[in-house]
Amino acid sequence: MDTVVVRIVTIDDDDDATEEATHRLHRELRRLDGVRSVRPAESATVAPDGARAGELAELGTLLAALTAQADLVVGVLGGVGEWQRRRGRGRVEVRIGEHELVVDRATADEQRRLIEAFVDRLFPPER
Repeated sequence: MDTVVVRIVTIDDDDDATEEATHRLHRELRRLDGVRSVRPAESATVAPDGARAGELAELGTLLAALTAQADLVVGVLGGVGEWQRRRGRGRVEVRIGEHELVVDRATADEQRRLIEAFVDRLFPPER
């Protein structure tokens, strides 16, 4: 079965809050159906002298491999949206290929509609 790679960026008001939010989201994503793997994104910046390879990670950024099925992707994005609503602050940016979805202060119904439209762009309905 095919997979899609999802780039999920957690944005909060400071580095510590962003890091904590990212750890919580990482734990929640690992429990969702359709998620094959989740890991912090490696930083594209140059490591400082003395740093070991793989030591730097992009703050607040996770890469998740998902089963490439529309209903599973909807479920995972719905889980991200629910997590964001429970937090009540900050925002999450989701990118799959060239498609981007921003989850922030939307209601549950608004998030559902945004997620459905986003997934319809990724997996166009058969006509």
